[in-house]
Amino acid sequence: MTAQSGSSLGDVTREMLLRERAAVMARMDAVTRDALDTEIDTDGVPPSGFEREHAIRSMLDGRLLEIDMALKKIDDGVYGVCADCHRPIPPKRLEALPFATLCVSCQSVADKEARRQAVR
Repeated sequence: MTAQSGSSLGDVTREMLLRERAAVMARMDAVTRDALDTEIDTDGVPPSGFEREHAIRSMLDGRLLEIDMALKKIDDGVYGVCADCHRPIPPKRLEALPFATLCVSCQSVADKEARRQAVR
């Protein structure tokens, strides 16, 4: 990959990530507004939608963190570099999963380790 193509990939990815970040922030605002509009029942127990809204908010927080980390990597000039082996992550993988921090090989090892830990 040439510096120009890496820069182009970073520019295109930055634009996509910024659009995604704006969408996530808008969704977070909507969830927060919905939660504020929720009335607590007289027994003090929130309606069943509370758990759903909490789960959505948690998922959105995670997505926002992934976006911010990817934007920082672009700014630092290390976007698209595997965090483990330090080799380039293939552009097709980044296109499909712009938040990828590991190449396919390292991700496979990490997934196997996670499954092994889950069994314990």
